[in-house]
Amino acid sequence: MNHTSRRAAIQVGITGLVALALLLVGIAWIKDYRLGKKKRLLVARFEEVGNLSEGDPVSVRGVKKGAVTDVHLQDQGVTVTFELERDVALHPDAVIRIANIGFMGEKFLALDPGSDPGRFDLSKPIPGRYQSGVPEVISGAGDLITQATELSSRLNEFLDAVDPATMQRASKNLERMSASLSTAVDRNQEDLRQAILDFKSAASQMKSIASNNSEAVGSSIRDFGTASRRLTDLSEKLGVTADALQRVVLRLDNKEGSLGKAIADSTLYDDLRETLRNTNDLVKDIKKNPKRYIKLGIF
Repeated sequence: MNHTSRRAAIQVGITGLVALALLLVGIAWIKDYRLGKKKRLLVARFEEVGNLSEGDPVSVRGVKKGAVTDVHLQDQGVTVTFELERDVALHPDAVIRIANIGFMGEKFLALDPGSDPGRFDLSKPIPGRYQSGVPEVISGAGDLITQATELSSRLNEFLDAVDPATMQRASKNLERMSASLSTAVDRNQEDLRQAILDFKSAASQMKSIASNNSEAVGSSIRDFGTASRRLTDLSEKLGVTADALQRVVLRLDNKEGSLGKAIADSTLYDDLRETLRNTNDLVKDIKKNPKRYIKLGIF
């Protein structure tokens, strides 16, 4: 191989190496790899992700710090796996939301690392929430316009069904009522003004009285509170007394205790009547024959 051929081969080899290096740099740039930047995989959980897809960026307070690597639908939500640079410290109150870029609503993850003391438990998913974008708002506005159109159509049907003469009479009645009200206000304008002034004066006097007698009012309120507490105590004691009387009455009704048995036993009543009758007979006999019972002797 002559010198020219060898030189051409070296140039071709160098050109190929440069092209390969540029290709690798381009691939690394496209995939957002950075030399010396180590990343970790984290998991977030959402109820809805709104067409979030792999490769969408992850931003921390407006600074791009990672990208979405996987979006997985689950039974009760969506799990999103994303990579994040290790220099981002996550605190226990860290949260993440799905935000929108631009008018077309391109999605990205906005991560708030939090500020509470300590570190977030990376074994648990980061709680996430979905933020509606412009497309969702436009869709909601479309539904609102549809409902407004339907309401307008129903209102037109109602107006078509109503008798025009009835509507005209109602309009005239409303106009007459408005005119009457306006006339009444005009006629009683001075009375209304005086009533307002009297009300303001009364309010001012009440305020002055309350201000000058604030101590007396406070004392009255405290006395009322004390009386209320005493009344409550009295009510409780009366309740206890009533319960005790109720128990006594029940015992009497059930013929419990000496008094209950005495009240329920008719024999005691008969014995008492017999004793009283015998006592009366004895008193009568003593009055009739005192010498039989009383003997006097003189020594």
